[in-house]
Amino acid sequence: MRFLSGLGMLALVACASAPPPAPEKAVEQLMWDYTKAWNKHDSAKIGRDFYRTGPTVAEQQANLERGFENLRGQGYHHSDIFEIKACMTGVDTAWAGMKFSRLKANGEPLPPKDRASSYTLTKFNDGWRITKVGAGGVAADKPLACPVS
Repeated sequence: MRFLSGLGMLALVACASAPPPAPEKAVEQLMWDYTKAWNKHDSAKIGRDFYRTGPTVAEQQANLERGFENLRGQGYHHSDIFEIKACMTGVDTAWAGMKFSRLKANGEPLPPKDRASSYTLTKFNDGWRITKVGAGGVAADKPLACPVS
């Protein structure tokens, strides 16, 4: 019985002392989570939990909803994400690039089929947030690469 208790304590200590994930991995995960909310057209969640692009959360959400209305008017249903790459650009700043297609409900892509976008992120007290969409430096036909500083 003591052996099992000791083994359990050893496992807890090992978990507690595991290093946190690299910051770029945290940014990549945030971007994957962002795309899940994006594919649900969840303006409220994106504006609240992922964006810090406007003066207020309400304005961010309103801008997002207008964008989704425009996309839905073109037949947009969801995006397929092919690749996400994140790079640290400073202690509390990052860049992320994404390759994707925007698809209709029947799976047909909205032109152009292959797309790429980049994002600037900043770490705030409440976590990483996208502060700029379309930060430049990516093309759908080229590999995603960290910006050169």
